[in-house]
Amino acid sequence: MKTSSYRTVVTALFTLLVLCFEGTAAFAEEIQLKDLQPTLSGRLLRSATWPEGDVALILHGTLSHRDTEIIQSLETLLGDEGVSTLAINLSLGIDNRRGAFACDSLHTHREDDAGQELARWSRWLFNEGARNITAVGHSRGANQLARYIEDSEDHHLKRLVLIAPPQWSWEESRRAYMTRHNGALEDLLAEAETRIAAGKGDTAMPGNVGLLYCDKTQATAASFASYYRRDPLRDTPTVLAQLPMPMLVIAGSDDQIAAGLAAAMAERAPTVSVQEIDGADHFFRDLYADELVEIAIDFMRSDP
Repeated sequence: MKTSSYRTVVTALFTLLVLCFEGTAAFAEEIQLKDLQPTLSGRLLRSATWPEGDVALILHGTLSHRDTEIIQSLETLLGDEGVSTLAINLSLGIDNRRGAFACDSLHTHREDDAGQELARWSRWLFNEGARNITAVGHSRGANQLARYIEDSEDHHLKRLVLIAPPQWSWEESRRAYMTRHNGALEDLLAEAETRIAAGKGDTAMPGNVGLLYCDKTQATAASFASYYRRDPLRDTPTVLAQLPMPMLVIAGSDDQIAAGLAAAMAERAPTVSVQEIDGADHFFRDLYADELVEIAIDFMRSDP
């Protein structure tokens, strides 16, 4: 394996997993990037064609991690098709983060941290020799990938597969915040922005607030504002309408979290390819995962 200033590879300590398929083997390695702080953690499963063949960079959803069912299913099923996979964890402000983010922790992470960390992983893959990289994101991770590419114009990533990406509107965001957290989002956001303007963005908001899936938690003003500011690019169809690269959106007909996604894509990003899987919910469990990967493989191996 080539030496790179962008990573430290922990290979000799242990082999996490061996997957045998079609006469080949994919070996899982724990990858750590220590070029900057925080240290980032990912899991690389190399197929027989690594690094020259198909490679998928996989990103999880909100406050989640690479060991959830949908991410592990993607690794296994893509591996069965000879695709090498790198499933990463966003740090969420935690050095070498592994499992789910604990809601009783202070939230210091910001949404735009995702783009900075994706850039580090993209460089690492490129420096390892990967040239046919498809970025795969689930839920919020799908939107974060799209926004990263829109902002960075990363030429290392050749294709984009977005699984159940979110839609957004300010009115829906306000309504959902009140329903889940019983608070006025506009008042809390104004408080956060006031603190940031006063140079106190890294101080905690007063009392407990709701942040994403966490109820009555502690968050810095900068963290809170980063996830709730008015930003049309939170709406994935809006972002995708601006991107020139080959893209595929996969939706579930029974998805209650990203409900109405196929219709929204047709309205706001009609040139983007969309496949809706009948009966699938937000997490594409069991046989729906097989169908999802079949669709993704066909897209990855089609002509641009």
